[in-house]
Amino acid sequence: MTDDDRDAQAARFRRSNAEKDARVASVRARLNTGNAPRQPSGGGPSGWLGPALFWTVLLALAAGGASLWLDRERGDTAVRVLPGDRLELRRGSGGGYRVPGEVASRPVSFIVDTGASLTSIPARLGAELGIRECPAVGFDTSRADEPGCCRRETFHTASGTTEGCVARVPSIRFGGFEVRNAQVAVMPALGDHALLGMNVLRHFSLVQQGGTLSISPGAAK
Repeated sequence: MTDDDRDAQAARFRRSNAEKDARVASVRARLNTGNAPRQPSGGGPSGWLGPALFWTVLLALAAGGASLWLDRERGDTAVRVLPGDRLELRRGSGGGYRVPGEVASRPVSFIVDTGASLTSIPARLGAELGIRECPAVGFDTSRADEPGCCRRETFHTASGTTEGCVARVPSIRFGGFEVRNAQVAVMPALGDHALLGMNVLRHFSLVQQGGTLSISPGAAK
């Protein structure tokens, strides 16, 4: 092969600078396109805000629903103190009215019972207050500011006949009301709630309308 033939064959593989620059630019463009960072789904960096807001609202609704369901299951009753020292109770799911209060400064949960002649407390609470059975012979020597002794008595209830005792307590409070030196029946199987009976409620005016019971100062009619 002559030198002229070698030069002609080599020329086939030679490219001008312009052609070289064009090919380099083409390769760079392809590389940039293939390695370009992908945008997160959702349209940009803030795409996570939508799902986060959705789950926040969903959890809040679930918590609120659970709270309402528990209130209904427990039979919780709303208590409102209105102008004029009027107490308003809303009937619970069990059909009764409940109100927080105190017996001799001990907190209790009262169930309003207009069919009970005496306010009743559980025997456990009576023991905590220091109420003891009265002696067979003798007088109650308890001071006015402490619970008196408990005299045995038989009670006739809807569940049958039961034994208990009756004692005096310095005070009974519920809402903004107080009745001093009231009698209570100490019952062995009353449960965790106390019954607010007519010996206390007769000092107040009771008005029931629909599922609401209003209690205000003034003798019951």
